[in-house]
Amino acid sequence: MGLGLYLCNRFFFIPHASGLLRRLLAGYAADFLAGGMMLLLLMTALRLAGRRLPGPALSLLFCLGCGLFWEYVTPLYLSRSVSDPRDVAAVVMGGVCWLPLLRRIFGEK
Repeated sequence: MGLGLYLCNRFFFIPHASGLLRRLLAGYAADFLAGGMMLLLLMTALRLAGRRLPGPALSLLFCLGCGLFWEYVTPLYLSRSVSDPRDVAAVVMGGVCWLPLLRRIFGEK
């Protein structure tokens, strides 16, 4: 579902949007979706390993750590990457929004 939303954003929503909406979709929608995708990968790996899923606080801390790494470490080795603190906020907000759905999918309350 996240991949489908990303593709719709990239190839349909952004080309047909303008103004502030276009800037938000182009700049932060992928980061917002990434927060959910990071949690999905984490929860899938933990479930396959037979481990318990992290609680909400640890899940959001994981998203924060991933966002900080992506925005502040990645530019050190990838010259086309730039840091933007709002991207970190978008990743964390994505994690916040996707977390209840993911916990329900994985059978957690």
